[in-house]
Amino acid sequence: MKISNFFINLKLKIKLGFLIMNALFFLITNTGFAQTPELFEDTILINNIAAPWGFTFINSNEVLFTEKQGKVYRFTISTRTLNEISGVPTVSQNGQGGLLDIALHPNFSNNNFVYLTYAVAATGGQTTALGRGTLVGNQLQNFTELFRALPIRNSGQHFGSRIVFDRNNFLYMSVGDRGFKDSAQSKSNHFGKVLRFNDDGTVPVSNPLIGVANAKPEIYCWGNRNIQGMAMNPATGEIYAHEHGPRGGDELNLIKPNTNYGWPAVTFGINYDGSAITPDTTLPGMVLPLTYWVPSIAPSGMTFIRNGQANNEADILIGALAGTHIHWLKMKDDKRVSSTRSMNGYARFRDVRQAPDGKIYAITESPNRFVLLRSSVPIFTSIEDERIELAEKSILFPNPTIEKSTLSFYVSNNQFVSVRIFSSNGVLIKELTSQSFSEGKHSLVIESDLLPQGFYQIEINKGGSRTFLKFIKM
Repeated sequence: MKISNFFINLKLKIKLGFLIMNALFFLITNTGFAQTPELFEDTILINNIAAPWGFTFINSNEVLFTEKQGKVYRFTISTRTLNEISGVPTVSQNGQGGLLDIALHPNFSNNNFVYLTYAVAATGGQTTALGRGTLVGNQLQNFTELFRALPIRNSGQHFGSRIVFDRNNFLYMSVGDRGFKDSAQSKSNHFGKVLRFNDDGTVPVSNPLIGVANAKPEIYCWGNRNIQGMAMNPATGEIYAHEHGPRGGDELNLIKPNTNYGWPAVTFGINYDGSAITPDTTLPGMVLPLTYWVPSIAPSGMTFIRNGQANNEADILIGALAGTHIHWLKMKDDKRVSSTRSMNGYARFRDVRQAPDGKIYAITESPNRFVLLRSSVPIFTSIEDERIELAEKSILFPNPTIEKSTLSFYVSNNQFVSVRIFSSNGVLIKELTSQSFSEGKHSLVIESDLLPQGFYQIEINKGGSRTFLKFIKM
């Protein structure tokens, strides 16, 4: 009888142990339990940019950014060196128009192609154009206009524009409705649309409106008011974009081909004078946004942060102009889970990006700055780490643990590696190793029997590139 009771109690303890482990995993991954994500000013790198608009990284130490007045600069972070780029096209400054976004070709290391969107003057007014040049030193050589949106409008409103490449090197370009809202529903013009091109500005044969009568072949989707943020989800390869609503009704959308996003037939916003634009927020054949903002925050710029999430989850940073903050949006299965606002009242945030080394930067208006940000929560996985094959990922097993675990990590070349344990609130507990490692897979035994029960973070610093693993001591 005693033996029977012993085994029954043992089974109950084992089941209870598994329940506790599952609960701990749930708690550490549940957004309600995790520390609230927030961003703060770390370092002001440039304090006198003239109307900044877009920026992109050549590498983790070099940035290209645009000024609306028509200038491009190359900035070296480590030395705080600023150089103006020559060979930039002449732009038309009219209202919201000027030099806008900047992007590098996915194979920039081989071809040095730099892409710009900008307002250009033409007979009858202005329009949004796309062009490409080759960056040689501090000069854009052989800059060529690849495309201009039609028709020409005499208006200073809603030029857009953002540039994004997808995994197949297709280029996506947004163009605003130019203040003529009904244009967004007509396929016979380029306004209020996302357009898709080959990298040389030609039209892909797979574009959805190829061969459709009275439709511009560059159109990928339509019904967008004024997109000023667009980015590719690095986990899925899908393109997301947010757009300015009128008075209220800013939207975040998953960009799909041959899709109507509704503006101005449907909207969650109203006219600036308070009158209704339409009574409808949805109609057949028109796609609802993933999320929207009322009142408006005037979103501008967007970046995805890879942070160890599952592929159906996403952390998105969005700059806010009128909202004067950075929006940290958490999504799961393309549904809004939560959002937090950082740096309220700091500035008008024009663009926010994650560098190849995982650091987060923003450019702002009023004051006009380029600033390095820091996060209240660890950024567990950088963009560069996402490119590492699964076999090269750092693995901790078992996790949770009672006494000891084995950390396996990969070194791509001879590197100096340090491994440290931090408490959940960022206090250094112990340095496990700090030495040079040869190329290949390495293992490190972590003795945790003396650690109190709780949540920890293991920092792996390989040549200055840091990643974090979540760690539970039971």
